[in-house]
Amino acid sequence: MIYSALLNNYINDFESIVPAIEAVIFASEEPVSIESLLELFDVRADYANNLGNKAGKVGYKSSRYNRFKVKNRGKEEQLKIKQEAKAKKEIILKAIESIKKEFNEKENHGIYLSINDNGISFKTKSEYFDVVSGSLKVKPLKFTGTQLETLSIIAYKQPVTKNEIDSIRGFDSGSTIKFVLEKNLVRVAGRKEIVGRPLIYKTTDYFLEVFNLKNLNDLPSIKEMEDFVKKGNLEEDKDGGKDEGDKETDEGSLFE
Repeated sequence: MIYSALLNNYINDFESIVPAIEAVIFASEEPVSIESLLELFDVRADYANNLGNKAGKVGYKSSRYNRFKVKNRGKEEQLKIKQEAKAKKEIILKAIESIKKEFNEKENHGIYLSINDNGISFKTKSEYFDVVSGSLKVKPLKFTGTQLETLSIIAYKQPVTKNEIDSIRGFDSGSTIKFVLEKNLVRVAGRKEIVGRPLIYKTTDYFLEVFNLKNLNDLPSIKEMEDFVKKGNLEEDKDGGKDEGDKETDEGSLFE
């Protein structure tokens, strides 16, 4: 991602960089990565350019003394620029924490700051989803017990093949795998190097966004996921998407 020169030197003014980053996150159509913020505020560019301009403009000195002096000066410049880059990065991370504290800890906002491996973004707080969905005329993403069960197996067992999913569930999972693929919750991650070279499946970055997870280490326990699957408030399958032979999930059966 390439940015034009910024009009203001935000990095040197914490009071201005906080709302500036807030505006960037709000305006972005996709989650914003830390790397893109570093690039935007010239942290990496600063390091590369200064190092190239100062340490690289050595020329050919005739005396050994001068070459030694320039070499040492180059190391000093490298260290100084690295320290400056580190300090600037810490300012950006501190600004993000300030935004997170404002929107996630105070109750006077309808949105919160989501931070995960996919990037940083603003999201609607769940308690206001009804008014937002009514305004935008969008439907919440709901799952049948079968769909969530299949998604759970993929999340916990990934990378996993369809046969492995079927073996755990005891039924053909073709239609539910198709569903989670279409919803961009799961992706094809290659083929397993066994006879037939079956497709293997993994969860996507969007999966983390939907379930508000920072990374896969934040997945709930298997017991918590099983309890969620068995809840009676899951959407009933109205369009024939249920797999053949679907039945109630017995406790402990998801990942045996």
